[in-house]
Amino acid sequence: MTIIVFKRNWVVHWYWAIINLLVIAILLSLSYWQWQRAAQKQQSLDQLSHWQTQPATSLAELTATESQHRVNLLARDGAAISFAGRWVSPFVWLLDNQLVNGRPGYDVVIPVQESSGTSPAIVLVNLGWVVAPSVRTELPEINIPNEMIVQGIYRARTDALLLGKNLEDQGRWPMRLQKIDNQLLAPYLPAELLPGLIYQQQRVQQQRVQQQTVQQQIAEQQNVKQQASFLVHYRPVVLPPERHKAYALQWLLLAVAALLVGLACARETAHQYETVCIPNKVVATTPNNIVHKNPLPKSNVSTGSN
Repeated sequence: MTIIVFKRNWVVHWYWAIINLLVIAILLSLSYWQWQRAAQKQQSLDQLSHWQTQPATSLAELTATESQHRVNLLARDGAAISFAGRWVSPFVWLLDNQLVNGRPGYDVVIPVQESSGTSPAIVLVNLGWVVAPSVRTELPEINIPNEMIVQGIYRARTDALLLGKNLEDQGRWPMRLQKIDNQLLAPYLPAELLPGLIYQQQRVQQQRVQQQTVQQQIAEQQNVKQQASFLVHYRPVVLPPERHKAYALQWLLLAVAALLVGLACARETAHQYETVCIPNKVVATTPNNIVHKNPLPKSNVSTGSN
């Protein structure tokens, strides 16, 4: 198919056109996806900044009435949490495939209840990272304090990519886990499990130690050595919004480049069908490089004699 645009001939083959348009559509979709990710990251940063200016929330404040659970917890995503907690033993899950400084390890996740008994609900707490043994079949030895000060960031969503089986239930604790799934872990526990997860933060503990009660400070001092084995590495936002915007621009420029390459190929093909005019003859070139020469007709010239 030959089209004329900007006084130029463009030869477009339908199969190449479909491939080119498909590539452009994929690149534009990736660009739009990265732009959406940038907007989501900016929204998350704004929400975290808002909660940093608010006082810490207790576990009792997270547990509203049954009809308000989901609304309240989603609205409190990113909130600072602080309360005296009690480990619901013997349950310990090791979140697999956690790399810190290039070393493989696990994040230690445990169920915790409020020590005061104000709320019977259970919430999952990520205590931090521990290094993995050199042998895959072995699991690290975990020392969990019965009483602890939970000070961290609450995240209402725990979405993650899952490849293969999630939970490795060998009938003993701890158990290896591929992703946090509250619905999967809830049947193991003796009470209701709240959605979401609390990421323990050492920095928050140090900043707010003066706001704790005497009992909380004593409990924290007793468990400092046991908690020191967990390395806190969680960051609410890994890639800033600006990085996602840069990726979006990159995919957009690749889409433009794909369009220009398609047009250039079409124009190059069109050159093969151009006709070249030479005095006294017409030379028509074809894709098979066959040259057809047609002599120009002679003009009728009449001469007269005296």
